[in-house]
Amino acid sequence: MGYKVEETLMAGSLPGDLLPHLLYREVQEGTAKRITFLEGAEITYELRGAVGTKISVPYVSATFTGTAISESNLNTSAYTPTDLTILDTDVTIGNQVYVAWRLSDILLEDQPKYNWFRISFRKAGQAIEEYRDSAVRDVLLAGAGNSRAAATFGTLDDADITRLVAQHKVDSWYPEDYPYASAPLLYLHADQEADLILDTTFIDTMRFAVGDITKLQNPAQALYKGLRPRVSDNMTDALALIVFPPHPKWGTTFLHAIKRPLTLKTEREELYGRQLWVASMRYGQSVLQANAIGLISAC
Repeated sequence: MGYKVEETLMAGSLPGDLLPHLLYREVQEGTAKRITFLEGAEITYELRGAVGTKISVPYVSATFTGTAISESNLNTSAYTPTDLTILDTDVTIGNQVYVAWRLSDILLEDQPKYNWFRISFRKAGQAIEEYRDSAVRDVLLAGAGNSRAAATFGTLDDADITRLVAQHKVDSWYPEDYPYASAPLLYLHADQEADLILDTTFIDTMRFAVGDITKLQNPAQALYKGLRPRVSDNMTDALALIVFPPHPKWGTTFLHAIKRPLTLKTEREELYGRQLWVASMRYGQSVLQANAIGLISAC
């Protein structure tokens, strides 16, 4: 006669504590925002280790104007002297930006496979840099000296960029695409980048002469109408920003001053069986030449 078996012992029948499992080789830390806005800034460490929290940057607000004078007027009235007008812009260090966290002794003992300090410090530094990038972005957006609204609400097109570049040229700021680092930066959200890619009115062409052989020998660099596109999920949607970088002749357009670079401190909390860690920075920034920054809104 045959045997009838009512139940089968399967792996899933075992208690959860008896089911074997393996921890993956690393903790998946996820993605991070693209950090781009400091690329157009001049970074100074002059305040590090110095007294005070402010840098005053002098600038010429009113310059000389050439004047013609005849010999007879010179003989009777003489030259008329004029003065330069010098003002200043202050760059002030703001509040410290920090991330604090604790690691318990028990965690380190029970899960020694992972470097919890490395993971924590890397994510803390990432959080501080994202905060700083957002702060820089907001100062640039608020300090734009040239601005215009998109011709078509909700869409950025080639003509919008062309018109804003023209406004910069009226203020004597001309895009220079060689060397590549001299080209102005064009900050875009992914939605506005898509608008430009789908815009059929712009065709990217380049012409070279014999004197441009050096350009031909260098690696190709991405330019859009003489601008360096920087697409970031940290850019405010429906806005586009043009920032001229520091110029060897015209000076700094945007200054970022660091008082305390990214710094890590730790303290032992023995009564709680844990270690406290604090990562922090102190910095400040200001737009020095507003007409070198352009903003397109409602795009």
